[in-house]
Amino acid sequence: MELEIKLSINKKVESQHNTFILKWNPAISSYTMERLDNDMAEWADNWWDNDFDWSVHEWQKAHEGDRFFMVRVGEGNTGVFAAGRFTSEPYKSEDWSGKGREVYYMRMEFEAVFHPERTAIISTEELERELPHLDWQKGHSGQVLDMEDAVRLELMWRDFIGQNKSIFLPRAVKNSDYDFRSDIDKAIEFASKAHAADYDLDGNPTILHPLAVGMMGTTDTERIVGFLHDVVEDTKYTFEDLEDEGFSEEVISTLRLLTHDKQTPYMEYIERICKSGNQAAINVKLNDLKHNLARGTEGGHIRCVEKHTKALAFIEAYLAEHPIY
Repeated sequence: MELEIKLSINKKVESQHNTFILKWNPAISSYTMERLDNDMAEWADNWWDNDFDWSVHEWQKAHEGDRFFMVRVGEGNTGVFAAGRFTSEPYKSEDWSGKGREVYYMRMEFEAVFHPERTAIISTEELERELPHLDWQKGHSGQVLDMEDAVRLELMWRDFIGQNKSIFLPRAVKNSDYDFRSDIDKAIEFASKAHAADYDLDGNPTILHPLAVGMMGTTDTERIVGFLHDVVEDTKYTFEDLEDEGFSEEVISTLRLLTHDKQTPYMEYIERICKSGNQAAINVKLNDLKHNLARGTEGGHIRCVEKHTKALAFIEAYLAEHPIY
């Protein structure tokens, strides 16, 4: 079936999820250190407050499922001490400061919380060293990060979790679903090893692209496959290596579908993904194309942009006629 393809090189490309920095100064916030102490005591008993919310300055860009990192600012041990995801869309409510401002909030669920006065956290010094262009000590709460900054902070967080397992269970709080050695962690580690010392056309570490694609996923399978989607196609590693690492058959079969055999014409490869009906493969390919379009446009790689725009338009047109439920 022929589909009408419209090229739009300057088409805006957006990821499916944003990452936000939420700032907390217990000296001035209505949410005090004493309230954190009480909440963490309850959370340690596996009681989670589904109504926990926080104000978000860039609320227009915030949606349910978006990622957040919470940063303590002001005096004391400052830095990132918690992370999780938003569980609602923005909603307007009373100004926590009592100043009568227009304030929008997001409900949220923590995946992990470290007490900033009892345990290690990702310090302000570390944050300023790794992401020096961001202001980690003041400014509005609810700042959205660009994709590269979000990826770097996510890696810092996972590295921090891995290095502090000994204090994580006894002295910090975790969501019962949080897994120290999940397939997501394994996928990030494997992809980082596979793409080590490789660089893209703009001189950036190659690993930044699969990390970005993985973070755009909306399910664990999409995230795992996103992190690994270029491993077999672009590195020395094989599907057998991924099987030996313990990745599921669902992940492996989706990666086989996404790995482009260069002897197959590119648009034929794209059409095969569409006709497979594999929703994870289609969504990861969409995320892959969107991120490639964003960096290709920024880098001025016109031929790549045209190729990826055509492929994206094909998939979107195919899905319009053959929706997947």
